[in-house]
Amino acid sequence: MENQSIYNVDKLEFRQIVLGHIKRILEISSHELRDNTYTTNHVNYSQTTFQEDTRNSYTQSIENLAYVLMPYFDKDMQEIYDKCIAVINAFGYELRLDILKEEYEKICEDVGEEKTRNFFVIQMKLKYAKKLFIALNMLLKRNDYLKSAVYGEDKDELVSGDDEEDGAE
Repeated sequence: MENQSIYNVDKLEFRQIVLGHIKRILEISSHELRDNTYTTNHVNYSQTTFQEDTRNSYTQSIENLAYVLMPYFDKDMQEIYDKCIAVINAFGYELRLDILKEEYEKICEDVGEEKTRNFFVIQMKLKYAKKLFIALNMLLKRNDYLKSAVYGEDKDELVSGDDEEDGAE
């Protein structure tokens, strides 16, 4: 019997995994999404320190959350996923400018032609990752996923104000 209680403590529920993943996405997004690599110039040499690009971490974590929740997708979620993942997974040279022509022209105008392509790819991946994250959260809401996680495993555990008054008599 002792062994059973030890194993039950370590057992993770699918809900805990999903909520932990959402928490991690929110932690990443609470900081500025940017490339944290920097170069320090010394008298005789330059030193480049490579650090995490939080834009990529954010996009990848949302992509992985979608993979985890994929078996639970409904028709609406699948349509949004298909549109977003095509942009998120595309290599820079694969991102079709004809599909995103309006956004590309706007960024060219705002940023300038010389910096546009790489900047555009990063911004579009972030934009579509955010759209996907919103859709994933809406999917969880449609399935009352978070409600049961917050209020308990069994919906019968919810206590209403009327029950408390009856017990006080």
